[in-house]
Amino acid sequence: MEEQTNSMEALGSFVDALLCSPTVYAWRYSADGALTATNCPIHVYHRIFEHTGCLSYMIQEGKAERTPLILGAEMGILWAAVYEWEEDELCWCYVIGPVFHNEVSNELLAEAVRRYHIDPNWRPAFVRAMKAIPAVSSILFFQYAVMLHCIVTGEKLSRSDLRFQNRPDPDRGKKKTANRNRHHTYQAEQALLQLVRDGDMNYRSAMEKAGQLSSGVGISTNDPVNRAILTSSNFTALCTRAAIEGGLTPDTAYTVGDSYIQSLTECKTIADVRTVNHAMYEDFIQRVHRQRYNPQYSQQIQSCAAYIEAHLDEELTLEKLAHEVGYSEYHLSRKFKEETGDNIRDYIKFARIEHAKLLLAASDLSIKEIAEQLRFCAPSHFARVFREVTGQLPQQYRKENYK
Repeated sequence: MEEQTNSMEALGSFVDALLCSPTVYAWRYSADGALTATNCPIHVYHRIFEHTGCLSYMIQEGKAERTPLILGAEMGILWAAVYEWEEDELCWCYVIGPVFHNEVSNELLAEAVRRYHIDPNWRPAFVRAMKAIPAVSSILFFQYAVMLHCIVTGEKLSRSDLRFQNRPDPDRGKKKTANRNRHHTYQAEQALLQLVRDGDMNYRSAMEKAGQLSSGVGISTNDPVNRAILTSSNFTALCTRAAIEGGLTPDTAYTVGDSYIQSLTECKTIADVRTVNHAMYEDFIQRVHRQRYNPQYSQQIQSCAAYIEAHLDEELTLEKLAHEVGYSEYHLSRKFKEETGDNIRDYIKFARIEHAKLLLAASDLSIKEIAEQLRFCAPSHFARVFREVTGQLPQQYRKENYK
């Protein structure tokens, strides 16, 4: 018993020295989940750890794996668990926490009181206990878990070795739907990134579809604006790499990406984040487009080509295009053929087939829906033109390229 007390004191000293705060606590649990020691006087934290299922999950995982485990509950509370084994048997589970990702708001506490049906007589104590939980950034807390593991086991790990608690599915009957939604979200994301790589100006419909499918990655934070900033920053990084793959120089791409990420950090509302995110995406599309699509064209012919690619789902007439660039129909037709080598009708056809290839590879739209969206008079006409341009039928292309 004295040896156990000394080890707990050493653990407590580690936590105090590491975080320089007497309000970050350490706990030790036996292999059967019994709390054997702690430096925490607030017993409600143990109750939360137990009633959220984190305790049982920690024990279950600790009997199968030896690497540190990050556990989490609603409201953004985190714990880190480290395991001590003797030969092939789990002996002790050491835990530090709880901590918050950031300062807990009064609104979040009020929501927790309603959600958990906290007894009115106990609400003041619950609120005080929640406000006493320190705020530690996730990255720093993960590093603490790695350091604690090294102290307990002598083994050096990196943050990438940490395991994370799998959140329970609140409605197991909806799992197939959830998985299908994730699949659709992935498809939409890949379609958006491919549009950047291609410099495809016909991006608006794909971006609208992606916005309907996903509210962003599941970053746990109390602040919805901060969550939107983090999500958009991640997407900016993906777009930066896609732009490089599309031909933009790394210097240009990273400079553009960094400037938008800096703008995101200054956003105060979700509307601000969306505005910056849209501007970033459009900027990368246009830069890659200028890089890839014949910069030797005159400004008017470039504008005409860009208008075509941005309006493939609309009726495109020579009259409309001539009006857009300020030429007569005859002059535009002659200049376009002279500079591109294609007449305008063929250019529109090739552009629509290129976009159809993207939709076949990265969407669940039927061939009939793709034909209608790209203004082909019938699926049979679309199939004939697609085969004429690519040498394959749409069904064959989808079978070989569907992501």
